[in-house]
Amino acid sequence: MKVLLSAFYCRPTLGSDSAVGWNWAREIAARGNQVFVITRTSNRDAIEAAISRDPVPSLQFLFHDLPPAIRLLAHAPFFSYVYYLVWQFTAAKAAIKAHAREHFDLVQHVTMASFRFPTFMWKLGIPLIFGPVGGGEDTPPKLRSGLGLRGRLWDWPRRFSNWLVAWDPLMKATYSHATQIVVTTHETLREIPLTYRSKTRVQPTIGLGAIAGCTSKHRTAARSTLNLLFAGRLLPWKGLHLGLKAMAALGPDVQKIHLTVVGSGSDEKRLKHLARRLGIQDCVTWIPWMDRKDLIDFYSQFDLFLFPSLHDSGGLVVLEAMSFGLPVLCLDLGGPAMSVDNTCGRVIPTPNRSEEQVVQLMSECLHELLADPAILESLSHATRSRAASLSWQAVIAATYNSFSTCLPTADLSRR
Repeated sequence: MKVLLSAFYCRPTLGSDSAVGWNWAREIAARGNQVFVITRTSNRDAIEAAISRDPVPSLQFLFHDLPPAIRLLAHAPFFSYVYYLVWQFTAAKAAIKAHAREHFDLVQHVTMASFRFPTFMWKLGIPLIFGPVGGGEDTPPKLRSGLGLRGRLWDWPRRFSNWLVAWDPLMKATYSHATQIVVTTHETLREIPLTYRSKTRVQPTIGLGAIAGCTSKHRTAARSTLNLLFAGRLLPWKGLHLGLKAMAALGPDVQKIHLTVVGSGSDEKRLKHLARRLGIQDCVTWIPWMDRKDLIDFYSQFDLFLFPSLHDSGGLVVLEAMSFGLPVLCLDLGGPAMSVDNTCGRVIPTPNRSEEQVVQLMSECLHELLADPAILESLSHATRSRAASLSWQAVIAATYNSFSTCLPTADLSRR
């Protein structure tokens, strides 16, 4: 089958949406399909370097971008969205020309992986998979006060834009023309208009690749400190403030825990001030953001991965940590909660709970792991098993095996 993949973000050396675009392209091709990817010209150098090292004969790229003067908009906070919409519109025109030559059987939109932003690839007049997309996750009302003023001001426009989706004519056109809509979380499913939910399914968008088989250090009951790792952007909705408060709630036992924070962002100053105010500054090490390769080498030094994000559609960093046998402490929100369960970590329930209650539950989990190291060892073994089942291959197979039922005449499941 000949597939056109629309991937605004697609770069092998980066994470997040860029990793989604790149890995979906490779894995769809690995299933025996001929794949064409339309993506930004700025991704060309990284893609061509990766392809030269590891060629994929059935994978081709169509590089498309806007004039240089307009590309400057991509770096402006508001105009970046305008730039994205214009790119999508013009990319569809380029795709129509390519379709006239190649006669694609299917088109799929993968990035941006947000349910708020449309695609115009339906104009090709062939079956369309929209997604997997996320973004419908939201900070629970009782946990919003902990975001700080800046965080609350940022969160409100996002919540408003989610509400507007139901009235957006561009999104209505995307949903109505899509043969199948794939969303990453149940929270996003609830944001899809009722009219289109019958053709919508929930599944992850991210998986694990080559690092899944990496080994982790052997943890024993003799260790004197519980070493925690947080890795991610330091933004209010990443929930690190909850982790800091949970550590402080341990009282004197906090001296038996050390948290290493890898990342940077707009909330860094506030978080460091919070650590000092809580009196746990000596229990926290702050490291600026490091390259993904260096971070992968870093995981094996820790015992538990802390990721209390309040609305994260995916959480690739969670899967990477799990591949090293790191149990995960997260909230029952968004993508991480779909990857983690109580066999390989601890998932904190948030419905109708205040920040104080959530912090207390997190603190109790930390106390449990300190009191009985055998629990952590058991979780670590289960984590490696769980991570092994969360591959990119499994994620892509879930979409294409399901989609084949929509197109009985097409062989979408061949490898």
